[in-house]
Amino acid sequence: MMIKKFIFLLSFVSATYALNATTHTIQVWNGYFQFLPNAMTIQLGDTIQWLPLDQPTMVHTITSESIPDGAEPFDQIWQAPTDTFFQYVPQVAGLYKYVCTPHISIEMVAQFMVTDSPSAVGDANDQYQPNMIYPNPAVNLIHLKNVLDDVDYKIVDINGKLIGIGVTVSGEIDITGLTSGLYFVEIIGDRREILKFVKQ
Repeated sequence: MMIKKFIFLLSFVSATYALNATTHTIQVWNGYFQFLPNAMTIQLGDTIQWLPLDQPTMVHTITSESIPDGAEPFDQIWQAPTDTFFQYVPQVAGLYKYVCTPHISIEMVAQFMVTDSPSAVGDANDQYQPNMIYPNPAVNLIHLKNVLDDVDYKIVDINGKLIGIGVTVSGEIDITGLTSGLYFVEIIGDRREILKFVKQ
């Protein structure tokens, strides 16, 4: 009887994820050796699919480089015909980095963040821009480049949990109260941005 209840509960949870799941598309741009977008945030249970932006004229790969512990690695060969596609359903929350192995030296790299919190999920235009924040790693304050006005922000941890919200002061955010680790700060302004930083 206990096993039947467990199987029912597992089926219910799986069905709930399936109903709420979304498929996010990343285009493989053969002409300029890019994945578009090169970063996004999705929810646990969603599907990532890679589709061609143009006719593949050479072999590329979609190869996991750095993924969360316990996640399933992937290594998909990408080549003609144009209907080449690949789908992946992450089962572990965290940051996934992947590359085209023949073209990693020319920066054909990308990443996606998987969160178990719907409030942390962004759209396909969200970009992780680690060069827009300094110092990184930081101890007490982080500074946002090109942010002169005060803007709203929220800070999320590596698991997608909301840690705090606030307003920048002259492009600065006080991170004194955070514990050491990796975080994402979402800038809520005219153009939504997600920036990655490390608190020492």
